[in-house]
Amino acid sequence: MFRLKEESLPPDASEPADLEKLGYFINDFGQIRMIDHPDQDYQFHWYSQERHNEVRREAMQVCQRNEVLHRLSNLGIEKLYLPQLTNTQPKDPHIPILAPPADILKSRKRIVVLINDSLQDLGILAYRRLQRELGVNGGSVVNFAKEMITRSVELDKELDITKDRAAITDKNKETPSLIVMNCGQPCYSYKENRALSLRSWATLPRKSISHDTVILDPVYNFVPGHRNAKEHIKTVFDQVINNPDFVSPNAEIFVIGIENGAENFLEMLNSEFGKYAGRITAMAVVNSLLAASQLPNPKLRAFLRQRTRQWRVATGSNDPKDCIEVPTAGPDVEIHDSSTPSKSFSSKTKNIPEHINWLENNSQAGTVSTLVDCLKNFDLNPKNPMESAEEVDDTTDQTLCPTFADDDNPTGAGECIFTSPLVRRCILEFFEEVVRDPVGFRNPKFQITAHEPKYGNQFDESGYQPLLPPEMSPEHMELHLKQEELATMKSSFAATPTDRPELQAGRQGLEKRIAKTESDIEVLEKKTLANGGMKAGEAPELRDNWKTVGGGPKIPFAGTMVDAELVRDAGLLDTVEEALEELDSGTGD
Repeated sequence: MFRLKEESLPPDASEPADLEKLGYFINDFGQIRMIDHPDQDYQFHWYSQERHNEVRREAMQVCQRNEVLHRLSNLGIEKLYLPQLTNTQPKDPHIPILAPPADILKSRKRIVVLINDSLQDLGILAYRRLQRELGVNGGSVVNFAKEMITRSVELDKELDITKDRAAITDKNKETPSLIVMNCGQPCYSYKENRALSLRSWATLPRKSISHDTVILDPVYNFVPGHRNAKEHIKTVFDQVINNPDFVSPNAEIFVIGIENGAENFLEMLNSEFGKYAGRITAMAVVNSLLAASQLPNPKLRAFLRQRTRQWRVATGSNDPKDCIEVPTAGPDVEIHDSSTPSKSFSSKTKNIPEHINWLENNSQAGTVSTLVDCLKNFDLNPKNPMESAEEVDDTTDQTLCPTFADDDNPTGAGECIFTSPLVRRCILEFFEEVVRDPVGFRNPKFQITAHEPKYGNQFDESGYQPLLPPEMSPEHMELHLKQEELATMKSSFAATPTDRPELQAGRQGLEKRIAKTESDIEVLEKKTLANGGMKAGEAPELRDNWKTVGGGPKIPFAGTMVDAELVRDAGLLDTVEEALEELDSGTGD
């Protein structure tokens, strides 16, 4: 009888957490591309064995997370380790969040708190966008932090903060007051001395590739106060946001909750509204699945109607300014077109400037103290107090708050909504509306302005949706895809650094493929034109560039001998190739 000893089992998969060794680099646009093919994104299916692919993905994402943290550090945002409340990584169990240093954070008048989904790592919005077209900045919170800076101050003209790898010069004045919670990394590894997501835990080294995942102990591998997303949110509020050593008691707190991050936060408010609601000036929700009936607290539901807006995946629109749902219950206020700024500012705020500085220090404590008192008493405007449970019966209303569409989102993924610059801009504009009247603000009654997408509900007589838009033929679609491919290749070529020797071979190969693709497009244009597949206005432009052709070999065509170049330019490429092969073989006439 034979047996296989444990030491004879094949070793576990192992990949270096080094971008260059994995075959990738970061181009000048912040996008992650292959060294050998600078126009190609990250590819998951690199090996035939799934375990190797998973370990390789984790190594890639470690590199991506480190790059995100490095870029946020350049903007003044560092890791803050809980429960130690230190910026230096401790040796004891800990969970990190992202925040400016305490001395900067507690001086700020306005603070944005981002509560991400529990499936995302710290600072990451969507890996699927980070690893592809949006790059390190767009797929993480880096661009949002930069937007808070650019909306607040006039930076040095010689420094464009929006550029890739840009850093601020004065951290005391330019660091954005942004706190990013960490709902997605609840596991703690003593061996690695770091917090991990469940997916990262599954990739920890094993004794062999045949062994099971490292056991996750429900007690020792979780940090007290952070065992799940709800505990983590509550602990961050208790230890950081409600801690005067980190956040001023008079600071205005604006919360952005993404997917189940918003749901966990709202459930916490539902049970402890009086304890935490007094600190929240306004809230933006991104793609929550909660219905109003799941939040029985009437004060919370009134708060959501008055000081909260939501953006979610919508089929009827891809414009973040389009309102798609409104709560049916609540006070009757003026009808408001969501495409224009709100008119709900009180007369007391006329002296507040149009420009809102998100980096402003907390110097007007009295006004903010009044706001906190009003929120605690749930009387946001002495003349227009929010309705109480006795005044409004909204048990049949399932809409949390005024809800708006997302931006163009081909994947339909909720995690991708906040990666859109338009959505982020709409959220900050909403918060700025509140800032202009922090005590008296309440949502107007929005009009539903959503419209059907251009090709969303167009069906043919058989009842099926057409595969192509009406004005696009299959030939034109092929040409269109080829043109998009060429645009991507040219953009990648321009973004590939010229001063790195290891990238030159891939850059030269890309240059050759660009030339070949341009030649292919020229042939496709002629073929599409010959078949009548060009869109309106495109054919005359092509004809203007026509050149006299001829001088090629004669081939039999339509009962006579015709110049092969003329037949080829007419789009009959297959006919020309067959005729030339016959001439070469001597079988033709």
